[in-house]
Amino acid sequence: MSEWRDRMQGASFRGVPFWLDGDSVNVGRRTQVHEYPQRDQPYVEDLGRRTREYKFTGFVAGDDCLAQRDKLLTALDTPGPGELVHPWFGRMTVTAGDCEVSHARNEMGVVRFSMAFIDGMLAFPVQSANTRRLLAEQAPGLLDSIKSRYAEAMSKVDLVWQRVSAVRAAVASVHAFAIGFLKPFTTLAADLDAFVYSIINAPGAFAASLLSDISSLKRTFSGYGASGSFKGVKAKASALSSLRDSAPVTDNEEVAMIQAAVIGLIQDAALLDLLLDMAQVPIAVSEGVSEPADLDVQLAQQGATVEAGSSVETTVPVADDVLDARDAISDALWSVAGDSQPEHFGALSGVRLALDRHLTEVARSGIGLRTYAPIETVSALVLAHALYGDALRSGEIVTRNRVRHPGFVPATELQVAKT
Repeated sequence: MSEWRDRMQGASFRGVPFWLDGDSVNVGRRTQVHEYPQRDQPYVEDLGRRTREYKFTGFVAGDDCLAQRDKLLTALDTPGPGELVHPWFGRMTVTAGDCEVSHARNEMGVVRFSMAFIDGMLAFPVQSANTRRLLAEQAPGLLDSIKSRYAEAMSKVDLVWQRVSAVRAAVASVHAFAIGFLKPFTTLAADLDAFVYSIINAPGAFAASLLSDISSLKRTFSGYGASGSFKGVKAKASALSSLRDSAPVTDNEEVAMIQAAVIGLIQDAALLDLLLDMAQVPIAVSEGVSEPADLDVQLAQQGATVEAGSSVETTVPVADDVLDARDAISDALWSVAGDSQPEHFGALSGVRLALDRHLTEVARSGIGLRTYAPIETVSALVLAHALYGDALRSGEIVTRNRVRHPGFVPATELQVAKT
């Protein structure tokens, strides 16, 4: 078969087909010729590629030719760019230019068109808020509010007369949470006794060291997947929300005040830690209509950095995962804000709004999930190739659905990415 037959496609514009008699397109470069006295050769200045204008002479025919004509006229009159399928150049995005439609008495059932389509759309920059940076800018204000809140709460307690055993029992659950979820905490209070000692003897210094360590912790974006930057976010947010309810009840008024102040400090520190982590998550910026930008482009545009040699997942975010993390952190912020003074409530509200806005934009740049049930047990490699044409995405299916063995994906409902 000839190459021109293999490559030939049916002509259409915005999905409306038409028959083609002939076509032409102007090609080449735009130039400006500069001629000088006493010089035999001119200087030719290259001004760039010529604007390509695809010209067609075509027609629609049949008993319903008038209906076909009206559909094509609607497509040509619609403002903005549209998709043109050229028989030889393939699919391209163009804008309709000067077009003519004609009817002839000796060609009943045929409507002829003379059409011109202009290639090339200059994309002007569109201003948009850098939500990642706006979220990061909330950290200093929240940090100052945390210090003020804790200092005010502890100033009401006479620590000299407190029994170590009573304080120890009151803050044991707080220490367990901090050990599990705050990385810098173990260097300050590796055991419960050291924690209680710091609270009683140097509460201000302990809080300052903890918050300083969290703020100065080096953070990098580690991917959108289950092992990336969203790992453990929901568990951490849920645990800090229930921290106050899980604390033991004490009859000693001053011990109860110490307990409330320490719980508030650790909750605030955990929220600060989450804020700084989420501020590292970039938006998967799209370069085209549907294709996400490469990860290095995303990171450059959003100001995030990646450790040299680190293993970073290059997939775009799954919207459901991002929204789940957003809602969990938002609920945690609400639960802490409800027990706060007005000044601290305002600081937490500002953080919540900035975080909701940023993670909503991250989710909007990602992909959604859908339910899929294989008709029989298959391997993850086969399933990934059938769904996406890419067997390397098998790990994504296995991890998301907690499949015990990648060679045997059960014939049950699975959560898979839409694209």
